[in-house]
Amino acid sequence: MRLQLSFIILICIALLSSCSRKKDKFLNKNFHAMTTYYNIVYNGNLALDKGKQEVEALYNEDYWTVLPIERMAIKEQKSRTLKKNTSEGENSNFEIAEEKATKSIQKHSMFMGGKEYNPQIDEAFLLLGKARYYDQRFVPSKDAFNFILNHYPKSSTINEAKIWVEKTNLRLEYFDTAIENLVSLMNSEELSPLESYEASTTLAQAYIFENEERLAIAPLRIAIEAAPDDEKRGRLLYIKGQLFSLLGEKDSARSSFDEVIALNRKSPRRYMIHSELEKLRLQGFENASWHETELAFQELSENRENRPFLDFIYFDNAVFRLAKDSVDLAIDKFNKSLGQKPKDKYLKSRNYFNLGEIYFDKASYETSGKYYDSTLSNLAQQTLEYRQIKRKRDNLEDVIKFERIAKTTDSILNLVEATEEERIEFFTAYIEKLKEEEKSIFASNTVSKLANSRFGAQKSQIGRSQSSTTKFYFYDITQKQRGEESFRKTWGNIELTDDWRRNPSRGTDIKDEEVIVEEKVRPEFDPQTYIAEIPSDEQVIDSISDQRNFAYYQLGIIYKEKFKKYELAISKLNFLLEHNPEERLILPSKYYLYKIYEEIGKTDLAVQWKNDILSNHPDSRYASILRNPEDYRSNADNPQNIYNKMYKNYKSGNYQYLLDEIDMYTKVFVGNSILPKLELLKARVLAKIEGVDSYIEALNYVALTYPQSQEGKYAQKQYKELKRKPLSSEFDLKPDPNAEYLLVFDFNKENAEEFHIQELKIKLQASIQEEEGLDLSLSENIYSQNQTLLTITGLSSKLGAEGLAKKFIKNAVFDESLTYFVISEKNYKIAQINKNLDEYLAKIK
Repeated sequence: MRLQLSFIILICIALLSSCSRKKDKFLNKNFHAMTTYYNIVYNGNLALDKGKQEVEALYNEDYWTVLPIERMAIKEQKSRTLKKNTSEGENSNFEIAEEKATKSIQKHSMFMGGKEYNPQIDEAFLLLGKARYYDQRFVPSKDAFNFILNHYPKSSTINEAKIWVEKTNLRLEYFDTAIENLVSLMNSEELSPLESYEASTTLAQAYIFENEERLAIAPLRIAIEAAPDDEKRGRLLYIKGQLFSLLGEKDSARSSFDEVIALNRKSPRRYMIHSELEKLRLQGFENASWHETELAFQELSENRENRPFLDFIYFDNAVFRLAKDSVDLAIDKFNKSLGQKPKDKYLKSRNYFNLGEIYFDKASYETSGKYYDSTLSNLAQQTLEYRQIKRKRDNLEDVIKFERIAKTTDSILNLVEATEEERIEFFTAYIEKLKEEEKSIFASNTVSKLANSRFGAQKSQIGRSQSSTTKFYFYDITQKQRGEESFRKTWGNIELTDDWRRNPSRGTDIKDEEVIVEEKVRPEFDPQTYIAEIPSDEQVIDSISDQRNFAYYQLGIIYKEKFKKYELAISKLNFLLEHNPEERLILPSKYYLYKIYEEIGKTDLAVQWKNDILSNHPDSRYASILRNPEDYRSNADNPQNIYNKMYKNYKSGNYQYLLDEIDMYTKVFVGNSILPKLELLKARVLAKIEGVDSYIEALNYVALTYPQSQEGKYAQKQYKELKRKPLSSEFDLKPDPNAEYLLVFDFNKENAEEFHIQELKIKLQASIQEEEGLDLSLSENIYSQNQTLLTITGLSSKLGAEGLAKKFIKNAVFDESLTYFVISEKNYKIAQINKNLDEYLAKIK
C-alpha cells in the first residue's frame, strides 16, 4: 500500500515539474507539445475546418465569370470592421480556432534564449493565421504567418507559412509580390503534394486577378495533378475550361469540360451541368444544329438529378432558340427559367432583359418597359450595364407616352370620320364584351371582382362590421336593380300588400289582363352613351389631330435617333405626312425621311425626298443644306457656327442665357451630330451654376445617350474619374501662413441693383490700383443662377484682407451693409465646386 502511494506521489511530482515552461527538459518539452496539439490545436483545427465548410456552403457561385479557385465571399473593409465591433462574429468557429491558437501560445510556449523548445507552437501560429484569414482580417493573419518565418526558420510548416503569406498578399491585392514569391518558391523548394496544390492554386488565382489567363493555365495543370480530392479537381478543371473559352481555344476548353463530365458523381453535379452548358455554347448557337442541340437541352431538362439547375438549362435553351429566330419558343423557355425562381440574381436579370428586348422588337413598349424594370431590380446600381439599361428604360417613357397619345387620338379621329352605322356597330361590339365580362363575374360569384370592374358598384357597408365577409344579395346595388327589373317584368307594378301573390293588386296604370313592363337599358349598355361623347366641334377635332400628328413626329425622331428602328421611323413619318400635319412638321419630316433612306442605303428613295425638298421648299434652311453643303458650313445658321457662338457665351459667363439657348437648339437640331457637343456644354454650364453633383448627373446623361461620340467617351471617362475619386467638400479652417486669400462681395438678384454692382466694380478697380506694393486683381464670378460674387485676389493673409475691407468702407468705396467675407483660395474653390458657400459662412461665424 505504501509502495503504491509513493509511486503515485512520484508521478504527481513528475507531472508538476514537467508543467514548467522555463526548463529545457525532455519531459517538459513533450508534456507541453502533447498538451498543445492534442488538447488545444487539434480542437482548434476541427473548429477551423467546420468554419471553412460553412463559408463554402454559403458562397454563391457566379458562373457568368471565371470562378474563383477559393470559395470565399470577400466583404468590404467597412463591414468587416463593423462585425469586429459587435459582440459576435459572423462565424464563431473562426473565433474558437483563434482562441485555441492563442491559448496554446500563451500557456505552452517554451521560448528561451531566442529559441522555441515546444515543437507544436509553430502549428499554433499557423492555426492563428488561418483563423484570421478566414475571418477576413488579412493584415493580422499575415503577421501570424510572418512570425513563423522570422522565428521558426527550421519549422516543418515553413513552406506552408510562405504560401499562406502569399494568399494574404493576394487578398490585400499585392498581386505582383505574390506572383514573384510563389514562382521563386515553386522553383527553389521541394514541396509536398498538398503544398504544391496550395502554391499552384494561389499562383493561378494571382494570374487570373491580373487578367493573365494564359499564364494561369500552367499552375492550374499542376494543381489539378496535386488536388487532394475529386471535388477540388472538378472545380479546377472547370476553371481551366473557362480560361480556354476566354482565350478562344474551343477545342482545349471542350476537352477540359469533358474531363469534368467524366468525373460524374465523384465531383459536385453543378460543375458537370455547367460544363455541359458551356460545351453547347462553344459550338455557337447561330450555327448549331437545331435537332441535335434541342435534343441535348431536352435530355438535360428531363433528367431528375438536374432539377436544381433547370433555371440555367431553360435560360440557355431560350438563348439558343432566340439565336434561331424561334421567338415564341424562346419566350416560353425564358418564362420557364423564371418559373424556377432562380437564386442567381444576374440570371433573373438576363431572363427579364431578353424578354424586354423581344417585346421591344415587337413594338410592345409598355410590356418591354415592365421587363426592363424587373431587370434593373436585379442588377447592381453602380454597374455600367445598369446605367445603360436605365437610360434605355427612360427613353421608353417618351415612346410609351407618344404611342398612347397616337393610339387614343387615332381612335377618336376614326370615330369622328365614321358613319352613324359604323359607330353603332363599333360600340355594340364593345358593349357585347362588357356583357360577357359581367356574365363571367356573376358566374364566378366573386363580388369583389364586380366591385372593382369598370361597371361594378361598391357594396353598402351599412348594418355590418368592417370584418364581415357576407355576400348578402341586397348589399350589391347592381344585383338588386337587376332583381327588381326581373320582378316587374314577371308580376308588373305590384303594390306592397299582404298575400300579394294570390291576390295581386296592381298599379292603376297597369291593365289586369296584360302586364307591360318596359325594361330600362343601363347607360353603359347603350351605344348612344358613347356616341354622344364623340367630339363634333371643329376646333376640338383640329386640336386632337394636331396632338396625333405631333406624337407621330416625335415617334419618328425617337425611333431613328435613339433606337435605330428605321422602318418604324419611316412608317410614323409617312403617316404624319399623309394626314394634313401642321406646316412646321412637314419640312423636318421630309428631311428626316431623306436622312433615314440615305443611312440605310436606299438611294433612290433618298433622292426622291431630296428633290421634293428642293422643289417644294427651295428657300428653306434644309434646301440650302442639300443644295450647298460646303457653303452651309460657313453660314450663320450652321449648327457648328451656332455652337461656336454659344461657347463664346460660356467663356463670357452668360450661363443662364446659354442654358435657355441650349434647351432651344437641342430641339431644333434633333438628330444632328452637334447634339452631344451641346449636351456636354450644358454639363459644363451646370457645373458652374449648380455644382459638381449636377455636373456628374449631366456627364452620365451624355455618356449613356451618345456613347459612340467623342463627347460621350470623354463624359464617360470624366464620370468614372469623379465617381472613383470624388472631389472634397470639406473646408480647411486651419490657419495656413502660405495660403492666398480673397475678399469676396456677395450679390444676389435682390441686392444687385440696390448696390449697383457695375458702379462698385469701377470703384473697386480704381481703389485696388492705388494700393502700392500689392498685386491685386478684381474679377466677377457666377456662383448660381441668382448669385454673383465679386472677388479681390492677391491677398496674402486673412487679417490683411479684413483690413483692406475696413479701409474701403472708411473711404466710402462701398457701404458696410453690403455682404462681404474673406476666404482662402482653397476654400473658395471648394465652395464653387460643391456650391456649399452657406455651409462655409455658417462655420466662420
